[in-house]
Amino acid sequence: MGECAQNLIYADEEKVFTFCNNIVKAVEKTREVSAKSKMICRKANDALALKDKQIMWNVLQEYLHKYSQLFTIANGVQLKRVDVDFYKNITEEDVSKQLKIVIGIIYLNEAKHCAGKDAVKGCFKKLLKQSGMFSDREIELLLL
Repeated sequence: MGECAQNLIYADEEKVFTFCNNIVKAVEKTREVSAKSKMICRKANDALALKDKQIMWNVLQEYLHKYSQLFTIANGVQLKRVDVDFYKNITEEDVSKQLKIVIGIIYLNEAKHCAGKDAVKGCFKKLLKQSGMFSDREIELLLL
């Protein structure tokens, strides 16, 4: 597992998961950002397909280390150091969810820095509204 293992922490798992799933959907509707995001997330998606806890955990740690600056309170997700006992108790499903959240945050970062970000933003806003999980105020804050 390694000495520097990290784990994601978030206030509302369901909202963070919905947020990340919807940003992936919004970005996939724009080819330029989608292609780059898919390329960056290829290793994470490959690990998810294997459904092996250890492989997913290792890939998760790699992404958390490489993209640590993306996981901030502003995105609703933070990093926390964890120990071997934490790893023993976390399930394959938990690791899978965290990898999917990492993918969503990477897609969000790519969307924020692309030429078509207004198109992504509009689509993302529509998807969040349709989810029924976010108030108009929350959506506006998430889109800043």
